[in-house]
Amino acid sequence: MKTYGLFELGGRRVRSVLLVGLFDEQDIAGADAVALDLRADRMKNAAIAPATVRAFTQRIGRSQTPPALLALVPPPVDTDALALALSLVVPHRPDAIVLSGATCGADVQKADVMLSVEEAKAGLTVGHIAILALAGDNPAGALSAASLAGKSKRLAGLAWNPAALGESLGISAAIPSPRLPCGLATARGLILLGAASASVAAVDWLGAETNEDSVSETCQTALHDGFSAMICERPEQVATVNRLFS
Repeated sequence: MKTYGLFELGGRRVRSVLLVGLFDEQDIAGADAVALDLRADRMKNAAIAPATVRAFTQRIGRSQTPPALLALVPPPVDTDALALALSLVVPHRPDAIVLSGATCGADVQKADVMLSVEEAKAGLTVGHIAILALAGDNPAGALSAASLAGKSKRLAGLAWNPAALGESLGISAAIPSPRLPCGLATARGLILLGAASASVAAVDWLGAETNEDSVSETCQTALHDGFSAMICERPEQVATVNRLFS
């Protein structure tokens, strides 16, 4: 089955990205990558966040096969929250950020500049950290997906979040992909087209579903449509994603 390009970070293929809360103790075994959720509404106990981020990165570094490290960060419109999240994670050399709420190419450019500042502060090579743009969690981002092409050399992929987008549309995303409501189906297609236009990977999103048959069906549909990887909300999904995307 053809995809529009493998999702790769640091020369390593990524099939599964496991979303992990800042204060969670989830099992991360088997995931190709983990995305630490640093969005503003998840940043409880912010005073201890620096120590928690440090402890988390040390924990994954002790894994027999350490996964790639990503951080799900606030949208560019919330400059202060995004700056805080980047200041917390950049010193730990993440492979990429997942930029939530990306609405246009200018948002990716803004994140690129902010990353450059934090990389310089941390003494890192500027440009090392990639961007996975979560443009499909909001209507404007889905409609402007093609505008992300050519805006940053950091751009490694485009992703969507059907639950978040569905909430903004006032509809449920808890429907298998072949029967998505028209707004979600259109956004999904636009993310795929935007990724192809930018010559980067398209990344799909699994909700909290853990039934293996349902997860398998969703993965097979994603592969057929041209997605290259999956963001997983549950560790139970990882093995199925890795098997089907191999």
